[in-house]
Parts: sequence; structure tokens; C-alpha cells
Amino acid sequence: MSWSWWRVWLRCAAWTMPVLGAVACKQPSEKPSAAGQLWLGPLAITATARAGDESSLVDRGALAQKLRSQLLQTGIFVGEAPEGSKPGAAVARIRITLSMEVVRADGKAAVRAGVRLNVSTHPAGVAPAHFGEDVQANAEMLYDPEAQPDKQEVPQRLAERAVGDLLAGYVARQKLWSAEPRALHAALAAPNEMRLEAIRVAAARKLRDEVPTLIGLLSDDEETIRDAALGALVELRDPRAVPALTKSKSMKDRREMRKIIDALASLGGQEATDYLSFVADAHEDEEIRNMAKAALLRSRSRNPVGSASR
Repeated sequence: MSWSWWRVWLRCAAWTMPVLGAVACKQPSEKPSAAGQLWLGPLAITATARAGDESSLVDRGALAQKLRSQLLQTGIFVGEAPEGSKPGAAVARIRITLSMEVVRADGKAAVRAGVRLNVSTHPAGVAPAHFGEDVQANAEMLYDPEAQPDKQEVPQRLAERAVGDLLAGYVARQKLWSAEPRALHAALAAPNEMRLEAIRVAAARKLRDEVPTLIGLLSDDEETIRDAALGALVELRDPRAVPALTKSKSMKDRREMRKIIDALASLGGQEATDYLSFVADAHEDEEIRNMAKAALLRSRSRNPVGSASR
């Protein structure tokens, strides 16, 4: 059987918070679970209540069983959560929301799927925060309805691929948290969806050897990557980031200048202070001048004279 084509669009539902020091909505946590383990708990697949949704074409029970089997083989989970789990044991709950639409026109057909993956851990605060996730994807598959009379097979395959891709990405991101430095560096250097998680990991694990790479990402084409790298450098409090920030070409962009000014106020040091003083005195935009003045006050309170940057 051949499919005309398959494609999926992924978007993150949770990573929309402006970042500076946060590195994204998911806050890294160094706190391990009570037993250093994460159990796989309930996995539920539900349909949306949207009118016209044809998710009933998908055998959700079979899909859930297949996904559980695959997840248990990833090494992320120690096993299935036993009944009456011990207090303090971290359990992952996975909720998948599925919507499905079948479109037919001129003898052709397409199945469109919307998938949302939500992973939460319980009890709250036991497992590291990076295990929690909330992402969405849209996917589409074209097919010939005459060559494929079974109206359930194509939606089932599309659902399996779309949900499977989301879970595979989740697993890959989780494995970065225990990856060897070489593998993490490779993820930082590769322009794909793993880079954002690698930035979070580098910051949380205090990997100062990656500071030059993070500085290079300050000029990345994607704003999300630039912001995450900036947040990581602030979290690492590494003074090597200061020269790169003071040479920014965003002098007239208020939004970008706010990020740079706030970062320099956090990093501190003489070079950062000199730059903020220059902007506070000489910038042509009064709002940016005021930003710099306020940042100078914050910087001096955080980094008293005579204290060294970490």
C-alpha cells in the first residue's frame, strides 16, 4: 500500500512564555524523585467534543496499548506503576487528545488529525519538572478512497504516526537529561527540535564548557533559540556572555534591547556596567535610556562594588 504523502506540523503548547533566565516554560529542577525512578501510570486517549470530529474511526484502546508497550521499552520509565504505589514514588500520567477529520473531493480523500500530548507527574514536586510536557501536532495524509475502501485503516495509521512521533520526540528530549556531554553538544549544534531542550539541559546541569556554543546561538535565526540561549547564559552567570551582548546590533529594537539590558543587569561586571551606563546616558530612545537606568540600579544591588561575577 502506498500513501500519496504524509506530513506533520508540530507546535509547542507550553513554550510560549517570554524567557530571560527561565529558558522556557518548563523550569529545570535538580530535585530527583524519592527513589530516583519514574513509573508509567495511566495513558488515556480521548476525543475532542468538536462537531464533526471523526475520532471514532480510531481504535483508541488498541492505540493506547501499543503506545504503552513502546514507552516501556524506552528506558525512561522503570516500569508500569503498580497498584498502591508507595508514597513518594513518581508516576507519569499521559493524556492524549485526538481529533480527526476526513475530507473528500473530486475522487480524492485526505485525513487530517490534531493531537495534543500532555504528560504530568504525581505527586507534584517529586519528579524533576522536565518530565512534564504539553505539545500539539497537526498531521495530514492523502489517499485514494477507491484503492483503500476500509475507512478506518487510514485514520488508524495516521493517528499511530502522529501520536507516535510526539511520544518519540518526548522520549528523545528526556534522554538528553542523562546524555553524555558529547551527545548533548551534538544536540546543541544540530538545527532541529532537540536544540531547545539541549539548551535547558546545559543550563540545568551547569555545563560551562557549552558557553561558547550558547554564545553562538545568540545570533540564531530563530528567536526562541536566541531567547533560550540568553536565558541559559544568565542562569550560568558566565561573564563570557557580556562582550557578545554589548556588541549586539539590536540597539534600536526596544524588545531586543530590553532582553539584552536585563541580561547584563543579571550578569554584572565592569563591562556590563559600562555598557548600561553608556546606553542610559547616550541612547536616542528615552524609553531605552530609562530601561538602562533601572537595570543599572538592579545590577548594583545584585552585584555590589567589589564583588566578582561568578
